[in-house]
Amino acid sequence: MTYSEKLSQFIYSNHFDAIPPHVISRAKIHLLDSLGVALAGTVQNNAINGRNGLHKMPNTQGKCRVWGSSYTFSPAYAALANGIAAHVLDFDDTHTDSITHGSAVLVPLVIALTEDLNLNSREMLAAYVTGWEIAARVGLTAKGTFHKRGFHSTAIAGIFGAVSGAASLLNLSPIACAHALGLAGSQASGIAEYLTNSSSAKCFHAGWAAHSGILSAYLAEAGMTGPLSVFEGRFGLFATHGIQSEINAADVCRELGEHWEIMRVSVKPYPCCHFAHATVDCARMLIRDGIKPEEVKHILCVVDPIASALICEPIDDKFSPQTPYAAKFSLPYLVASGMIDDGLSLESFSPEQLNRTDVLELARKVSYRYSEEGEIPFPAYFPGLISVTLKDGREMTKRLNVNYGNPENPMKNSDVEQKFRNNVRGILSPQATEKVIQLVADIENHPVTELTQWLTNTVNSR
Repeated sequence: MTYSEKLSQFIYSNHFDAIPPHVISRAKIHLLDSLGVALAGTVQNNAINGRNGLHKMPNTQGKCRVWGSSYTFSPAYAALANGIAAHVLDFDDTHTDSITHGSAVLVPLVIALTEDLNLNSREMLAAYVTGWEIAARVGLTAKGTFHKRGFHSTAIAGIFGAVSGAASLLNLSPIACAHALGLAGSQASGIAEYLTNSSSAKCFHAGWAAHSGILSAYLAEAGMTGPLSVFEGRFGLFATHGIQSEINAADVCRELGEHWEIMRVSVKPYPCCHFAHATVDCARMLIRDGIKPEEVKHILCVVDPIASALICEPIDDKFSPQTPYAAKFSLPYLVASGMIDDGLSLESFSPEQLNRTDVLELARKVSYRYSEEGEIPFPAYFPGLISVTLKDGREMTKRLNVNYGNPENPMKNSDVEQKFRNNVRGILSPQATEKVIQLVADIENHPVTELTQWLTNTVNSR
């Protein structure tokens, strides 16, 4: 039996009643977080342009709601549009070990398909958890090598999570599901070149993974076939997209149904690249010690090479990012802004903030070096480690191994709810905001359409 066939057995059998209650509870927390992040994303130009472009395309219309608008698309295109919105702010959750943003792919997909097929919320939750289990394992098995090869892990691991979620909702047979995984492998893509000009490609990756997952599942249902050796084959995923010498393909099936990877997904407290969060918190520790930004002479950040490629390189481009999106991937800017304002919010990436003299001056004092082997626990966590020199000659070190929002240093449920409120302020009415929080907490006992009505009918169309 190939690895895709083994995964398919799990996907086929992983119904709501097979999932432990604590896993379902955790899934609902991530569902709420993802919806808030996506709604906040709907007002961003990339999300607006994405859904407007899809609206102009022929034959995209259907009954699935596009959040933040009056549009209704077919499920594949609704998942694409909502997936773009869910990832556009880089505020969505992350499975750190696999470096995968699974919810930005999966939440739009499972809600759209559930709407279209008139399924119940329990089936939606089961598909969401199932998709996360597969996406996380694909990313974990790669051991960071997707990123080393220049791919965006969410676009690669995410599509396998997407097709798994879609196969669950379509109730594909195990063999059809295995073929769907194989077909998805031919669509796994997403290069990290988006970094060069802060392009829309990164958020497109999440939406495209969701769209492609639905497409692959429907093609397999109709009888199309894919390579059953999509993971372990000579030209399989880990050989073509990863670094095969660092990978044991058998890991993709490890502890299915026994160890739930969704329990290891982190919620983001800051709307920027997750690699930088703990480093920002280290800078904020200086404030707690009474250190003022103007007292700082130099901050040296210790960063893993995988992370540095996104947030530190090329360093000259990172000191004064020209766009909000570029700022989200600039460690010097994030450290400086986070220290001066004692935190980061959506407002930290306004055009006015990007031109603040005090932030830019402090950013110039931030440098980095690669971590030595075993110095920081990456990628199990996204840690922070800084060495600080003050103008009076004092030196100090700040370390945070487990980033805030990680399940081992978790955000409280009340904090996640408040994050949701902050994200939808001005988008949903106060009544709708609280109603969505209530519905998600008990979503298994409510139709998904009730939730989506509150997500869309109370939003001014844009």
